[in-house]
Amino acid sequence: MQLRRVVIGVDFSGPSIAATRWVARDFAHDAELVLVYAIDASEPPSFLSGRFPPRETLVTTAREGADRRLRELSLSLGVRRIWLEIREGRAAEQLAAVAAEYGADLVVVGAHGERTGLLKQLGSTAERVARDAAVPVLLAREPLAAPARLLVAMDEAGITPGQLAWTRALATRFSAEVTGIHVVSESLLGRLVSLAAIASGTIEPEIPSLGVGELDDANVWMQELIAHGLDRAHTRGEVAYGDPAREICAAAERLHSDLVVMARHGAGGVRRALLGSVTDRVLRSAPCAVLVVTEPGDDASSVREAVPRSAA
Repeated sequence: MQLRRVVIGVDFSGPSIAATRWVARDFAHDAELVLVYAIDASEPPSFLSGRFPPRETLVTTAREGADRRLRELSLSLGVRRIWLEIREGRAAEQLAAVAAEYGADLVVVGAHGERTGLLKQLGSTAERVARDAAVPVLLAREPLAAPARLLVAMDEAGITPGQLAWTRALATRFSAEVTGIHVVSESLLGRLVSLAAIASGTIEPEIPSLGVGELDDANVWMQELIAHGLDRAHTRGEVAYGDPAREICAAAERLHSDLVVMARHGAGGVRRALLGSVTDRVLRSAPCAVLVVTEPGDDASSVREAVPRSAA
């Protein structure tokens, strides 16, 4: 895993500026950066059209202002090579497209805080980029610092190749502590306990009495991580039961994690649309930054050679 080129979504909000400075200063200080501003100029309802300038005027004005502000921001970063892209369209779609065109290794989006009501149901730019981009997506959430404590969320298949590569690289780069966590769904565990009780003819035990959090089976994943280059003294594992998203976020809070590493497996439209089951909820609720790693076999659009358009 190398961070040679990073795409960053910039909307000039506080979180997006903070994320840009963090990437340039701490997370990928030796990478080329591609700063992307998306102009989403939808037509207003007909009864409001008279209150706004023509769409073409709005787009032209926004482009001129964005170009000026992107150049000012780029000059303040101290990055050796930086590209500026102003695109027209939805931010998530444009970020995914730019990442493909530039052959980027990562897309970064700044978190905009808790959303409620309809906005929460519609999801964030980070969630939509995580569904569409062919590369890993990092939601940068303040407070931002070099990731010294990593939480790796693993499903029943254990550590994935993408998670392993990123975890190893980040742990080496930042001398980070690594905790792997696997959450057993309470509903799944309940069904297994019930079936086992029926098969054995015993009384079904209470789930809390099983002591799932104390199982040594977590060491199976940790041994695999250690075998691939992680320091045994700085790697540990946990198994919990309950709601996966809630338990992952609770562990991140308890362990004071700086970054949660999750996997997005190769998937078609239905699977990608259902990304929100666990990953979207962690993106929305985690107390720290979240990295969604793509896996081999992901069917997102293929990456093509970059043809940079505007260098600062």
